[in-house]
Amino acid sequence: MSRLEALAPALVPEALEYLARRPYDNVYVAWLIATQQAGRGDVAIWRDDAGEIAGLCYFGMQIVPCGEDPAALEAFGARARRASATRMIVGPRPAVEAVYARARTALPTPSGIRRSQPVYRLDRAGLTGSRADADVGLATLAELDEIAANSALMIAGENGGDPRRTSADFRGRTARIINARWWWRYRIGGRLAFMCNVGSATSATAQVQGVWTPPPMRGAGHASRGLGAICDHLLDVHPTLCLYVNDFNAPALALYERLGFERVGEFSTILFA
Repeated sequence: MSRLEALAPALVPEALEYLARRPYDNVYVAWLIATQQAGRGDVAIWRDDAGEIAGLCYFGMQIVPCGEDPAALEAFGARARRASATRMIVGPRPAVEAVYARARTALPTPSGIRRSQPVYRLDRAGLTGSRADADVGLATLAELDEIAANSALMIAGENGGDPRRTSADFRGRTARIINARWWWRYRIGGRLAFMCNVGSATSATAQVQGVWTPPPMRGAGHASRGLGAICDHLLDVHPTLCLYVNDFNAPALALYERLGFERVGEFSTILFA
């Protein structure tokens, strides 16, 4: 009999095996579970009539559905109706649209809808950039204020609103990513020319996010050289890289495809704050 159940510690291996079937769609939720950052009550599993996992969904400040089973998405949407404090629904487009269709009358009016966000992957064979192209390096805590300020500008430009005002821990989260050695930057003559960071990682891939060139440094090819060099370093550690991007961001699409990223899926994001 099909049913919805909370993730229990004994179910983690089974859940991770399910998520690994689509590593680029599910990297964030798999990382949360594997690193024990998702509590038991934060992850719901849907089992089909045969008792097999047919869907999984993370419920936190963001709702992230994983899977295609219509009954699972219906169940996740019903639970999402009780998540009025969530700030977004994000994930594979069909899953996001199904969950939101079920929950929309109980949720706030969206502040933005990013209907199509291509998902890209990159491996060593596909990479056209090189660490020889740019002298990139890991950010340090001495750069925290500048990194956080630029990150806030990027988020405000994409989603609206300054995250430093809506999140009391924004600076602290930035510091934790730097301490984890996941934040990379490219400087020219001491000036920040490009930055990005790893947001989540599994044994199959690492998701790159926060791709940003400060406005005064744009138009000089810094993003191509900086990201290509950073990807070269990251592929020493991770077998593949992945990311997703708004379909209307033509410069970003061109950048990723120029560096060898290939499209492997499509996300959507419904924003509430």
